Amino acid sequence: MTRKHVVIIFAVLYVPRFLMAQVNYQPAVPQALLPDGTPFLSWSDLTRYTRTYHVSQTNPQASDKNDGTAERPFRTINHAAQIVKPGERVWIHTGIYRELVRPRLSGDGQNRMIAYEAAPGEQAIIRGSRAITSRWELSVDANGQPGIPGVPDPLSVQLGFPANIYSKQLWMTTLPDSLFEDGYFPLRTPNVTSDDFDVMTWAARWKGRFPYSQPRGMLFEDERRMTQLSAYEDLVRLPGSFWIAPDGKTVHIHPFESGNPNNRFFEVAVQPHIIQPLTLGLSFIRISGLILEHCANGFTRSGVAALFTMSGSHWIIEGNIVRHVNSVGIDAGGRAYEGKNAPRETAPNPGHNILRGNHIYDCGTAGMRGLGVSQALVEDNDIVDCGWQDVEFHWEVAGIKLLGTRGTLVRNNHVARIQGGDAIWLDFANQNSRVTGNVMHDITTVQGAVFIEASQETNLVDNNFFWNINGQGVRLADTDSAVVAHNFFGRVSEELVECKVATDRSLGGRKLTSAGNRFVNNIVVDQGKQIFFEDSSNTADYNVYVSTNAGQSAMKDAGRHSAAIHGDVTFDADGLLLFWKSASSLPTVPVLTHCELDFFRCERTPDENIPGPFAALTNPATLQLRDGLNVTRFQQHNPGK
Repeated sequence: MTRKHVVIIFAVLYVPRFLMAQVNYQPAVPQALLPDGTPFLSWSDLTRYTRTYHVSQTNPQASDKNDGTAERPFRTINHAAQIVKPGERVWIHTGIYRELVRPRLSGDGQNRMIAYEAAPGEQAIIRGSRAITSRWELSVDANGQPGIPGVPDPLSVQLGFPANIYSKQLWMTTLPDSLFEDGYFPLRTPNVTSDDFDVMTWAARWKGRFPYSQPRGMLFEDERRMTQLSAYEDLVRLPGSFWIAPDGKTVHIHPFESGNPNNRFFEVAVQPHIIQPLTLGLSFIRISGLILEHCANGFTRSGVAALFTMSGSHWIIEGNIVRHVNSVGIDAGGRAYEGKNAPRETAPNPGHNILRGNHIYDCGTAGMRGLGVSQALVEDNDIVDCGWQDVEFHWEVAGIKLLGTRGTLVRNNHVARIQGGDAIWLDFANQNSRVTGNVMHDITTVQGAVFIEASQETNLVDNNFFWNINGQGVRLADTDSAVVAHNFFGRVSEELVECKVATDRSLGGRKLTSAGNRFVNNIVVDQGKQIFFEDSSNTADYNVYVSTNAGQSAMKDAGRHSAAIHGDVTFDADGLLLFWKSASSLPTVPVLTHCELDFFRCERTPDENIPGPFAALTNPATLQLRDGLNVTRFQQHNPGK
């Protein structure tokens, strides 16, 4: 059967009964095959929008009593979210909107979606913070002898200077309760509550430990994120830091710059989400072109993201910037909440969410997460500088972490500078999913840059680029039948791939094993440690191992067709440029089923197929990896903005 015939067969109509909406699924462009050989099917927004509501808080005529026209726009996005109907959209004009947006209705299908998008050519920022307007005073020593409110400190009066302060670098203010909304007080709420620990029993060892027990507070000085400290006395050591007093409303700071901070602009994050539907399971919603920032969310595994679909299906989340978030940026999973008292979804979730072209950075734990991810497309995202909370050991940290994937495609993403977490983690009972064409570099983790966990069916990791991984390359703990092929690994400090039984868990009525995994057709440069296969049914062959040290041979696996060579290989992480020069030509290797296309989507041929993700790799060569990612739209960002 030719690929053309396959395309015709899978151009089908899918009609979930509970949605009563027709969806015309077509093979994704460019086409990608799943491990079972079927094309990954996707969909698109085909809506001809019949009405556009305008939101423009900077317009002097703006009011939520208006009709939402361009001439008489609404003032708040959430007001528009209560009115907009299927087949209609909301255009958000330039401005900073401090509000929680709660969509009320689903769309009716791909021909009658509801869209929330930045007005063309404009910058719409939605912030979960509020401006601090209370006055800053010199910080009274928080651990000193308490004074009497309204009564001058006697020693200060005697000496003629403030003797009850800790340092003239430190300042304090008390935030009024009116700054917080809907009974949510992040400065009084720990990152992980007792109820959260009841759900995440595997993280129980961290009860009472920082930063798990720290408040969810986030402060910003002139739009720069400040660092929360656990001890008041440490403030003097770090400009740009803050400490929250036990009363949960008094904040002590060490500003970035010396001097009186009252002429500077401070904000405090007060919202648990930026976008969160009013009810579970809304579908056919598109979010595009927005900037979402300043979210005071917690660490629990589900239900906490800044952009939270709340178990919605058929969402398109594209071209957004999500940044400066206490924990997770986006959650598009099929299950919203966990716990004995959590609200439950009443219908199966068909999935099919699309997360495309988003720029996610400065998130404390994960860029993206989702629990129960079915037929999702995660592509062309730029996820960098996440994991600054450094809480890997509660096992929920990654650039992209998806649990229970079914037929999901994760491709062409740039994931870099992740601290204390994997780049891409598919967790538990994954089936027929593929991780392909991603560029991952500068990852620090005790696990793997890619982790396929506790899965018994075939999943495919192929055509990816790994560089400077402080951890394992690919971790296949408790996992069977995974295929790791045609990848490029450079400078992986720990095991290149590890296949082992790591837990005493069961799935599908049998104990988890780590067997039948394959590691083939890869290029490996300056490997730190060898492959670890616990079971003899795991195999490695047709791989090429490169040493850039002329006086040292590369470690290689025991495969009969694997080879060790010398070469000169470097990578420019800022420009995503790979420089390659080898002392020997690369051997030809068998074409792997379902990997007929390479990183640049060039076709492999049996007589010229070589290891690694680049089918046309010449010697020497300079490769611009951005050309395979479609992330050129993302400009270099200033981490302080």
